[in-house]
Amino acid sequence: MAGYLKKNAQRHKFTKFSQMKSLKRHIKQPIPKSEELIDQTMNIFLRPDIGAAYDDYYQTEFGKEVDRIEKEIISGFLDNVSGEEMVDLGCGTGHWTEFFLKKGFKMKGVDISESMLHIAQKKHIDTEFILADATNLPFENESYSLVASVTMLEFIEDQDKAIREMYRILKKDGWLIMGFLNADSITGKNKDSDEIFKHACFFNRNTIRSKFKSFELLETKCGVYLNDDLSILDNIRNYQNTEPVFIGALFKKSRI
Repeated sequence: MAGYLKKNAQRHKFTKFSQMKSLKRHIKQPIPKSEELIDQTMNIFLRPDIGAAYDDYYQTEFGKEVDRIEKEIISGFLDNVSGEEMVDLGCGTGHWTEFFLKKGFKMKGVDISESMLHIAQKKHIDTEFILADATNLPFENESYSLVASVTMLEFIEDQDKAIREMYRILKKDGWLIMGFLNADSITGKNKDSDEIFKHACFFNRNTIRSKFKSFELLETKCGVYLNDDLSILDNIRNYQNTEPVFIGALFKKSRI
């Protein structure tokens, strides 16, 4: 994904969609504007050119297969949860928001990247998109029974604060669906040389358990096994001793 985004980012120019429905804005902290400042932060997707190339990745053969594997993992969790309205944290261009919407959930999408949210709006997804910081969410305590966040936390400076916000807005017995990038995978081990991932903070099985200890971890599922030439091994099931790039996890906010 990262290499493809880097290659294609220059093809895109950010355009403000002046005729789009206005975003709800709940940003209290200033967002860096220049590419130089953004490149020094963990969230490279604040750069409009990178955000614009994000959806193009899913049109590649590699991107389509990765997407299929990840959605198969996340879809498996949906059979075990209850609730109608879901918040998609780090919704970006609405890729996962649209997936959850098609599964029958009423959606709200939250992201800190205005350029990516404009792209999401352009898709005319039946969703309310909100410009907000995941570490300072504009929702009341215990207001949602379902929260999902797929590979967002890796790009947040204060992960613990974002996790506390997820806990805060979830109702008791609420469900948290997460997707993580694995620090022990080939992607994780080589991330420091990658433009997209170099400032990101990946997870592994141990850090998932330790950082989410306030939740009950119900289930994890893994996928996107890559060999050294980055070809996908999932279909041939020849991935012994290979760490997956993607870890899906289902948590519950237990009554205490």
